[in-house]
Amino acid sequence: MDITLDQARALDAVARHGTFAKAATELHKVHTAVLYALRQLEGAVGLPLFDRSGYRATLTEVGLRVLEHCRRLLAAQDELARFCEIARLGYEPTLTVVFDGLLPVSPILEAVRAVTAASPETRVAVYSEFLGDVETRAQQSKASIVIAVVPLETPMGEVHPLPSLTSILVVAKDHPLAAQRPDPRRLASHPFLTVRASDQRLQMSTSALEKPQEFRLSDFHAKKVALLAGMGWGWMPEHLITDELARGDLVALRWGDRARHVFRPMLHRTAPPNGTDGIASKVFLASLTAALSPTRTTRAAPQPLRRGRTP
Repeated sequence: MDITLDQARALDAVARHGTFAKAATELHKVHTAVLYALRQLEGAVGLPLFDRSGYRATLTEVGLRVLEHCRRLLAAQDELARFCEIARLGYEPTLTVVFDGLLPVSPILEAVRAVTAASPETRVAVYSEFLGDVETRAQQSKASIVIAVVPLETPMGEVHPLPSLTSILVVAKDHPLAAQRPDPRRLASHPFLTVRASDQRLQMSTSALEKPQEFRLSDFHAKKVALLAGMGWGWMPEHLITDELARGDLVALRWGDRARHVFRPMLHRTAPPNGTDGIASKVFLASLTAALSPTRTTRAAPQPLRRGRTP
C-alpha cells in the first residue's frame, strides 16, 4: 500500500476544517486536487473513508483510524525535518555526558535543560559514576563530555577547569571521634565509610591509613545516612552536608588541614562528530560554567528552534 504525504495532509486538513473547500485553501490547492488526493487514498486503503449519505461527508470508523495513522505519519515527517534542520545548524544528533558523583547535580541538570531547550532533537544521555569508573563509563558510552575529579588515563579532546570542590572528614555529633583529636590508631578503631572505592590519585590524607573496618556504600545519600547514624567516619562533599553541618548533626574531625580535601574537577570535551559544529556541547559547557560561577553571570543562550510543519 502506497500512501503519500499529500494524501495524509489532505485527510488531516479535511478532518480539522470539516469541508473540502477550507482544506483546499489551507493546502494552497484547488478543490478538485483535494478530492482527487482523498479518492486516491480511499483506493489505496480499499474502503471508503467518508460517509457521503448526509449533507456533509463525515469520516467512517475506518476513516478515523486511517486519520490517526496519517497524523502519526505527518508527525514523523515533522520530526525528520526538525532533525535535518538542527543537523544543518551544527547541533550534535546525540550528546552523552558522564560526570563524577562527587559533583553537585543541579548545575549539570541545568546544563542538560539548556541543551534540550536549544536543540530539542538532540538526544541527551547522562551517567553518574565515581572516580576511576567515570573514565570507564565514558569509554563504554563514547561520551561527548566527561567531568572527572581524577586525571584521565587517556586524554580526550579539550580540557576546561571547573570551580574547586571541597570534601570534609565528618562524623556524627555524638560519635566518639567527634570529641577527640584523631590519630591513625584511633581512626583505625572505627569503621571508615566510603562510596564504592577510593583512588590513590586523589592523594587524600586518609589514603595511606590502615582501615581494618571499611564499609562501602552505593552513593553519597546512603553514606550520609550511615554517618548520621553514627556508623563510622568518612569524607563528604561539603555541598551535600551544608545543612547538617549548620545544625551540628555532623561535625568535622578535629584533624586540621587533613580533615579537608580540595578537588579540582576538569571537564573534557571530545571533538564534535563529522558534519557538526558541536553546538550542543558548547551550550552545555556555557550553561554549566555559568551555573557554577559564584556570581551567576547571566549568559545569552541560543534560542530554541521553532517547530513547524514543513510545507
